[in-house]
Amino acid sequence: MDKKQLTGLLYLAPVLILIIAFFLYPSISIIKTSFYQTRYGINFTFVGLKNYRILFGDEVFHASLINSLIWTVTGLILQLTIPTGTALLLNQRFFGNTAARAAMLVPWITPSVIIAIMARWILEPELGMLNDVLLKIGLIHNPINFLGSLNAALPTLILTQTWQFIPFGTLLILAALQTIPRDLYDAMKVDGAGPFQLLRYLILPKIGPMIGFMVFLAFVWNFNVFDKIWLTTQGGPVNATMTLPVMVYKRAFKTFRLGQSSAVGTITVVGLIVLGIIYFKYLWKPIKQE
Repeated sequence: MDKKQLTGLLYLAPVLILIIAFFLYPSISIIKTSFYQTRYGINFTFVGLKNYRILFGDEVFHASLINSLIWTVTGLILQLTIPTGTALLLNQRFFGNTAARAAMLVPWITPSVIIAIMARWILEPELGMLNDVLLKIGLIHNPINFLGSLNAALPTLILTQTWQFIPFGTLLILAALQTIPRDLYDAMKVDGAGPFQLLRYLILPKIGPMIGFMVFLAFVWNFNVFDKIWLTTQGGPVNATMTLPVMVYKRAFKTFRLGQSSAVGTITVVGLIVLGIIYFKYLWKPIKQE
């Protein structure tokens, strides 16, 4: 190893130490614990694949997996379409554009704890502002328990999560839009291209790689959301909003079945890593330098 390579390794050393300390070691520890049966983190008994067999026959795990996929895929669709439309609008020149961009950041910079508390108060069936407005304008005749309904709880939380993600997605798409030279718009308009042709043949091909990056980022981000769900419904009612991250927490710190909790975490991490490898190797197209 020459001096230049050694210097580069020294620069990378702090980052490598952090990765090993806060990701690699905990991941190995979780995988190891998934093969043991333990309560309260003491008296470890090796049980092999027993924790995994229990999970695959556990209805709560099945519900959590389905809810996680619904939560992630539905949120992904909303968090791609709405930010794209918003970015296209903010990319236009109009009075108040700068103020609109600044105001748009409010959901993103608001802590998730505050958003969860706000959601609980706004959606409260008896005292909440949303039910009060809907009753006064005649859209409903009885209060709706948005967070306590089997059918409404998960969609409500998906919309809450989407509301916070929109600014981040919009900024990414907007940054990609602003790399498109105005000359290309003018040239296509001279050739008779309308808004639809501009979108199809110019805008989408140019921002496609950014959208592709957002797909994976939003998928992983949404899949691992824990705070909003726990602070609003804690996985209820009757596991209607139970997702894999919430199940990991409840099995570890509520029922103290650390082996099963580690098994759920292992399945989640391995699944996301495999998905990431497949996505970036076969589906994602990187930005080509021109």
